[in-house]
Amino acid sequence: MANVILIYGSTTGNTEELSGHVAVGLKQVGAEVMVKNVTEASVDELADYDAVVFGCSTWGAGELQDDFIDFYDGMDGVSLEGKKAAVFGPGDSEDYPDTFCEAVDILEEALKKCGAEIVAESLKVDGDVEPAFEESEAWGLKVAEAF
Repeated sequence: MANVILIYGSTTGNTEELSGHVAVGLKQVGAEVMVKNVTEASVDELADYDAVVFGCSTWGAGELQDDFIDFYDGMDGVSLEGKKAAVFGPGDSEDYPDTFCEAVDILEEALKKCGAEIVAESLKVDGDVEPAFEESEAWGLKVAEAF
């Protein structure tokens, strides 16, 4: 089964909570999952895994969560050829309809640019994350089955 790294950036704890539930889903089919806060992760370690899952909230005018910015910048020129990938994140379509979950799209594009294959439609959680815990686990399972 796939060896997966799940890297998240979380300011308020919402993305961290979602990460735990996504990881539960990933593990349901036997994936080995390493969950890391982006502040403790290195772009170089992506090469050690079969699959990469990113979790990131959107801030300001469609920007990455602060902790993810340096990591994202470090991805420039990295090869993820042959890697499977997926992205999730929380957002707020009511207050930010024009930039809802834009960080998810930014990271998905970065993964594609590095040569990774996106294996599942991104999970975009709107508003309060707690009602989406079950959906997050189901999404994690769907992603793992695509590996």
